[in-house]
Amino acid sequence: MKTVIKEHGIGLSIKRSKKQLFIEIAMLGKLTHEDYQTFVPLIDSALKQTKGLEVNLLVDMRSFRGWELLAGWDDLKFGVKHRNSFDKLALVGDKRWEEISVAMMQHLMRGECKFFKKRAKALDWLLAD
Repeated sequence: MKTVIKEHGIGLSIKRSKKQLFIEIAMLGKLTHEDYQTFVPLIDSALKQTKGLEVNLLVDMRSFRGWELLAGWDDLKFGVKHRNSFDKLALVGDKRWEEISVAMMQHLMRGECKFFKKRAKALDWLLAD
């Protein structure tokens, strides 16, 4: 009998230049509360050092399969806490509800939000001067 491993988690990349902090989150599988306990402190720490920097976020949801209940709550808290932390937010996905959620986020955030189906186009937009 073959064992099936259900992968889940959040891939995180934080890059800093003289003018910009760029954060990329790749969501994989069905996220757990433990996933949020791991990545949120890393982002919080990076954001504390952003005075004078443009802060851009790319969220790749193409391999995302949902949240466990507590993780959904964690995601909402993260969004509320950081709604004014980003100058640009690009969400890459392939589902209609993801596109709609970006339109709703635009009204709740200080920065610009856009939905993309292709990661390369999202990067072009985020990294443009």
